[in-house]
Amino acid sequence: MRRWMVISVVTQATLLVWLMAAAPSVAGPAPTAGARPAMGSETGGAIRGQGATADAAPTSFQEITASFTAAPTSGGLGDALEASRATFSTTEPIEFDAVLNESGLAGTTANLQLFVFDPKGRLAVGGFFVNGIVAPSNRTGFFIQLSAGSLPAGRFTWLMVIFDAFGNAFVTPFQALHVQ
Repeated sequence: MRRWMVISVVTQATLLVWLMAAAPSVAGPAPTAGARPAMGSETGGAIRGQGATADAAPTSFQEITASFTAAPTSGGLGDALEASRATFSTTEPIEFDAVLNESGLAGTTANLQLFVFDPKGRLAVGGFFVNGIVAPSNRTGFFIQLSAGSLPAGRFTWLMVIFDAFGNAFVTPFQALHVQ
């Protein structure tokens, strides 16, 4: 019994050391993330009906209003929405956006997680995690930008999870993505 316990501890320690050494070289460049205020006049009704389907629509006032992919922009949420599309080249960066409408969010921080799945539902690329993104308003457009070449060519689905400062988790509906 003791022999198996020693072997197990040594194996786990070896795996941990390998993961700590290998992860930075496998992971590639770190994602860029941030938040944009979704002001009333900028986006108006443009984001209504984007992203959430009837099956995935949240039932409370705290909700994901929209989710989409876009070419990275330096402007506001309206600019990102105008740049939205679902097909990208492997040589261009991709921005994953989710608009969260939550009372009391302004001035707090959120943690973002992005998951990209292959057509069989397996994780295609390791999850991307970014912590401490400051929310400028109660209706905030959070985004994660991946560098060119971060995703291989193929058809994928993705989702983003947003954890607010109060411990609530908000998950976008699955969205389609095609990388050529």
